[in-house]
Amino acid sequence: MSAAVLATAAVGYAATAQAAAGCRVTYKVTSQWPNGFGATIDITNLGEPLSTWSLAYTFPAGQTITQLWNGSHTQTGSQVTVRNLSYNGQLATNATTSIGFNGTWTGTNTDPTSFSLNGTACTGGVVDPTSSPSVSPSVSTPPSTPPVSPSPDNGTCNVAPVDPQATTAARKLLCYLYSQYGNHILSGQQESTWIDGPDHEINYIYRHTGKYPAIRGLDMGDSPTFGSRAAAWWRSGGIPMVGYHMGSPAQDSDGYAGSQMNADINAALTPGTADNRRLLQRLDAVSAQLKIVGDAGGAVLWRPYHEAGGTWFWWSKEGGAAYNRLWQYTFNYMTRTKGLHHLVWMHPYNGEPQSSFYPGKQYVDVGGADTYARDRGPLTSLYNATRNIVGGTIPIALHENGRIPDPNQLQSSGAKWVLFNTWHSTFIEPSTNPVSVFQQVYHHSYVITRDELPNLR
Repeated sequence: MSAAVLATAAVGYAATAQAAAGCRVTYKVTSQWPNGFGATIDITNLGEPLSTWSLAYTFPAGQTITQLWNGSHTQTGSQVTVRNLSYNGQLATNATTSIGFNGTWTGTNTDPTSFSLNGTACTGGVVDPTSSPSVSPSVSTPPSTPPVSPSPDNGTCNVAPVDPQATTAARKLLCYLYSQYGNHILSGQQESTWIDGPDHEINYIYRHTGKYPAIRGLDMGDSPTFGSRAAAWWRSGGIPMVGYHMGSPAQDSDGYAGSQMNADINAALTPGTADNRRLLQRLDAVSAQLKIVGDAGGAVLWRPYHEAGGTWFWWSKEGGAAYNRLWQYTFNYMTRTKGLHHLVWMHPYNGEPQSSFYPGKQYVDVGGADTYARDRGPLTSLYNATRNIVGGTIPIALHENGRIPDPNQLQSSGAKWVLFNTWHSTFIEPSTNPVSVFQQVYHHSYVITRDELPNLR
């Protein structure tokens, strides 16, 4: 990962060609893989307000843009021009806008080192046309670095994962969650795969905030081939969180529809039965996808059998004792038989936590609960109910939510949710979470976004 910070003085004119101009540009490679990469460009206007902008630069190593967001682009050879869209053309003094793209490269992936905006070459400061030309332009200060959370690998973390063979990445991830518990909340967004591709929600958030969520929620039931996408999210500096709407082992139907059918958990846990064969086939399939992340050196927040205690999914319909047996069986199978040691095990309650649906602290790294409340309150009572079961030290996640809780209320109430995970599709729309809410949340000092995560690799 590379980052080049460039002070530029090339922001064009808002009203007349004589307006003072200046800008700052930060170019950052956010992820890289063989022959491909992703990058962001942050543009801060230091001069007079702008109504439109056009950024030009040259790739030094012949890279090619394949997909770009928050702008429209043209590329001729190595020459690139990016123009604003209708919603981000206006830039007030000291305002910042961001664009992002995916591209291809061969040989080297060297960062561009010079930019121009609205046709003016970069000069390193604000240009005032009324000033004497003998006076050197003032040097702009480097952009402020976003608050980066302390590295969890600082020798002070003594948290023991429930898997004694947990990988370094899993231990770092768990330690990081402990370090942020009560200090910040990690942003999360569940993906859909059927609206406009699997990046629909992620791109929506970036388009309106210039930020990516720290956590990407994925589901085996929605996308049986999620592994490569989860690994790419890890490589980009994010945290994948995986659930599974697993179909009832008593039925051939997998996915969401199958998850609501009845089951016989005792039969599913009895070797040699058809139910057990179906259960193991599904655990094998999800393990294969999770292994892709582990092979990439990554870790996963793994939240199986979610909304524990709710009677709508087969895994909770037979009561807490059967649920706990299923959880423990799954834990032992995936860690011992399948050898998956890069998982951080999250136990996910529904909105009414019940102590009978708790498999025991020796099987749970992180607690959790979810609700689709109609307001943006801190959900203190739900948090307290979960804490009363899992204990006062283990981090507790809001693993699914509709409306995003107000960070100010979270801080003032003491509801120490370690993360939120907004549900997909209609839940990102203004009727549930207006754009102003995303902007407030994703730029709040209490909320961690992907660019603010430490290196967990």
